[in-house]
Amino acid sequence: MKRKKVTMQEIADRLGVSKVTVSKALNNKDGVGAELKEKIQQIARESGYRLPAESKKSIAGKQGVKKVAVFCDSKFFDETERSYFYVKIYRKIADELLKRGGIGTLLTLERQKSYDAQKALLDGATFDGVILLGNLDPAFVRMVRESSIPVIFVDSYDEKKEIDCVMMENFYTMYEATRYLLECGHREIGFVGSIMATQSITDRFLGYSRALWEWKISVREDWIIKDRTMDNEKIDLVLPEEMPQAFVCNCDETAYRLVSQLAKENIRVPEDVSIVSFDDDVFAELCQPPLTTVAVDINDMGEKAAESIMDNICRPDGKKEGAVVKMVKGNMVFRNSVKKIESN
Repeated sequence: MKRKKVTMQEIADRLGVSKVTVSKALNNKDGVGAELKEKIQQIARESGYRLPAESKKSIAGKQGVKKVAVFCDSKFFDETERSYFYVKIYRKIADELLKRGGIGTLLTLERQKSYDAQKALLDGATFDGVILLGNLDPAFVRMVRESSIPVIFVDSYDEKKEIDCVMMENFYTMYEATRYLLECGHREIGFVGSIMATQSITDRFLGYSRALWEWKISVREDWIIKDRTMDNEKIDLVLPEEMPQAFVCNCDETAYRLVSQLAKENIRVPEDVSIVSFDDDVFAELCQPPLTTVAVDINDMGEKAAESIMDNICRPDGKKEGAVVKMVKGNMVFRNSVKKIESN
């Protein structure tokens, strides 16, 4: 006769403790003393109760540890840079992979004429999956596509809609940031970012444009300032002859550079020009004044990325219909870079 599975409530009643205490002990969470936790777990094992942590370990053991290569542009890990946006995302992805029986290895990438070494690495089946973090050289992306290894994009997307993506919701979030400037009374608003340099900048520009159009305000080309080349290399910011009341910046680093450039021209923020930005990176608080910006939920992005690549790796037939796009929402962080304009 099959033994009935013991419940947490039965274990709690036997020991004279609460069901919550039993749940914490079985899931190895804080809040329960070591001696009591061990006693609860021992009784659970004797009663045929399978501990969640042991079940996960059993599954990982059967499947084996999965090795994931995380490729990212090397410039984001340059010691001379102060931006740690992708560093933080990678660390969260690595943490979440460990929870799921995977190990993430960061591989930084510079633009090259040939990616033979990386191709040999992937063809040699050293890794079970690949994460492409941020915008990378299209030639490298094509090479990865041609391999048989499971791959996902993070903070960029697949225009062919064949590969799963985890990305920031750029369009609507920047729309909301621009609306905030409008609601603060600003009507002359520029945009700082090279529009077609990355997918994220393009989407953020479109969100900015939509907000202006809804308020029946035209987008002025002379108020669009380029911040990088099409190869994503920084360039000097050139201020317009006629300044707007505010700027929407595609990222905090660009906003930081803009504030520095404005200071050289004796233009104050927010007294003379207001600024909103995106990322809530280290530059947002280094800037003087600190930036009103959009905070990217890095924890959510890391979780979704780890979940997505492990799903791709562990898919039985290795095939699926169409790409799955997982969006990460952002939230406004209000600081001191925006001035409200009183209506007449």
